[in-house]
Amino acid sequence: QGLTHSKAQEILARDGPNALTPPPTTPEWVKFCRQLFGGFSILLWIGAILCFLAYGIQAGTEDEPSNDNKIPIFSALGANLALWESDFGRVWGVPGSLSVPKFTEFPEFQQALVIREGEKMQVNAEEVVVGDLVEVKGGDRVPADLRIISAHGCKV
Repeated sequence: QGLTHSKAQEILARDGPNALTPPPTTPEWVKFCRQLFGGFSILLWIGAILCFLAYGIQAGTEDEPSNDNKIPIFSALGANLALWESDFGRVWGVPGSLSVPKFTEFPEFQQALVIREGEKMQVNAEEVVVGDLVEVKGGDRVPADLRIISAHGCKV
């Protein structure tokens, strides 16, 4: 017999559609900050800050600052390396994950053959609910988690 149409609508309203929920995603700015201040980049930032600090101490203690610009150059180089390393990780690491669509992003127009009120009918796979009788033939994609009630020549 299967479910009645009203019972199927009630279960669909209670449980929601038969669809996968997408996993939570991390915002892009969080990924960028992790690259900018995580791993090896934090060591480069610490080195750049220490170089700037050393230059400030050296310039503050001398009456006539020397023309030796090695310390500011090294500190700027450290900061640039930290920025480059984080940008390199962002450019080469993130787009690879963005270019391949997830399996949940593919359009699903799958139909299922269900028996409701004693008659066979085609419904969207998202509308299959708990308690539906679903008829599956060879080569069909299984639209949901099913319990096999009757099978003829079924191999799993």
